[in-house]
Amino acid sequence: MAITITPYRCLESVRVLYKQPRSFERFQKYLELVRVDTGTEAVPLSRLNPMAKEHALAYVEQLLIMSAEDLVFAAAQEAAARLDGDDRLKALLVLMDDAKGGWTNRAFSEFAHQFENKYEVEHAWATVVVWTSEEPTPELLRRRAFESVYRAIDERHHGPVRSLRGIMEREGRTMLFAGHERRYDDATLRAIRERIEPYLDSQAAPIIFASLYGDAIAESLGYPALGVVDRGGYELAFANALESEKGPLARSPLS
Repeated sequence: MAITITPYRCLESVRVLYKQPRSFERFQKYLELVRVDTGTEAVPLSRLNPMAKEHALAYVEQLLIMSAEDLVFAAAQEAAARLDGDDRLKALLVLMDDAKGGWTNRAFSEFAHQFENKYEVEHAWATVVVWTSEEPTPELLRRRAFESVYRAIDERHHGPVRSLRGIMEREGRTMLFAGHERRYDDATLRAIRERIEPYLDSQAAPIIFASLYGDAIAESLGYPALGVVDRGGYELAFANALESEKGPLARSPLS
């Protein structure tokens, strides 16, 4: 048995879209792009900013120059080869705009991409996301591809995660599988653990956002602070996975 990856290219179509004037006609073209039939369903491009400014066009052109889709598809195939099981995924690279304009709130959009993507999971999409505020390096693209394949397979075989505990457990394995590195020392991680441990079984959005993303992002969204540093919950989840696995890869989602 093997997990196979089918590439789906959209960057050239997005480049053509962004070269059009920012008008109602451009938005109509965006709707047509989203609705392009792949045989069974629409392309999951709903988080693409259809009215993005010139910086997004420049970013897409940079991605095309560096053959970003080829890099993503190769990494997705490599990730799939490291996981056990029998499944078929479609890989797609999507640019999300968090640099200029109000279309995308990064924390909300990232959370939705990771944990509220029922349509994509059911239709076997592994959507690889990059942001306009990031430098699109081959290393970043590879890591994002590994993350997307792992999450998709994990959720397809084990279902969605809802509680803070479940989210952190899966994201720790995902980060380990994708080759992240620790950001915080042991003392900082202990402080994070003390702050969020009482809430591990919570499914409340304010608690989950404050725990995962930290006080600054939580307060910017109108949520109460918990005394957590930037992306503290993610970093604690990763440290927990490092401690429990003691190896180069997270466990297979199918084990």
